[in-house]
Amino acid sequence: MGKIIAVANQKGGVGKTTTCISLGVGLARQGKKVLLVDFDPQGNTTQSLGFNPDALEVTVSDVLDKMIGKEYDIPRDMAILHSREQADLLPANIELATMEMKLLAVYIGREKILANYLKLVKGMYDYIFIDCKPSLDIITLNALTAADSVLIPVQAQFYSVKGLEQLLNTICQVITGGLNARLTIEGILLTLANPQTNNFKEIKKVVERAYGRNIKIFENYIPRAVTAEEAPAAGTSIYLYDGTGKVAAAYERFTEEFLSGNNVSVPVEGGGRYE
Repeated sequence: MGKIIAVANQKGGVGKTTTCISLGVGLARQGKKVLLVDFDPQGNTTQSLGFNPDALEVTVSDVLDKMIGKEYDIPRDMAILHSREQADLLPANIELATMEMKLLAVYIGREKILANYLKLVKGMYDYIFIDCKPSLDIITLNALTAADSVLIPVQAQFYSVKGLEQLLNTICQVITGGLNARLTIEGILLTLANPQTNNFKEIKKVVERAYGRNIKIFENYIPRAVTAEEAPAAGTSIYLYDGTGKVAAAYERFTEEFLSGNNVSVPVEGGGRYE
């Protein structure tokens, strides 16, 4: 049975989509069966894997519509695309932006629509990664309710670190509110880092001091590089775009750490406080 991991941070520009794709493709390169769920109306994961979001006739929005209508007999591979990088993709486009109003109109179970679908396909994969949108709304709440754990990419700068508390509080509410009592935190991954600076070293200490007692802080971090910013426009992962570069090497090390690590449950009090 596959594991579902939400890649989430309410702050944009922290390397969330790059991390979701790089980890997913990295695992697929090791023979794992992986599904990437693009759960952002911007369709960045979809575009980054070489597909044109605007040209797609069937996306995750259509799947959610079927679930809202309780059409549970849909084909298990509905809307799923097979990328050239060995990982499957459930794509998204701007139509997902209208899904929030549709979900809010659901009287009972609005937070579990995505979970109901993923139950149908979970057995087909070793890992399912959900690339969440950079906000904490009903769309993201669906992802957290469906997930077994949450992976949190955090840009190595002070304002990004400070924003962690809001996300952790939301995760705790999902757990204690009964939406998903099994949800854990996979860990915090520092991204867009410049390891030569005192600023990075200080931020790493701050994160470890504030959250390290309850949440895994991955030893590996992802450095900043122009190639990581160029790869999405080329429609490829960093592995195809710059496979010998430092970002690809960093994600390879992180993938190995991810595979060898253990999950740590989120404590009810929220895991720490940034000061």
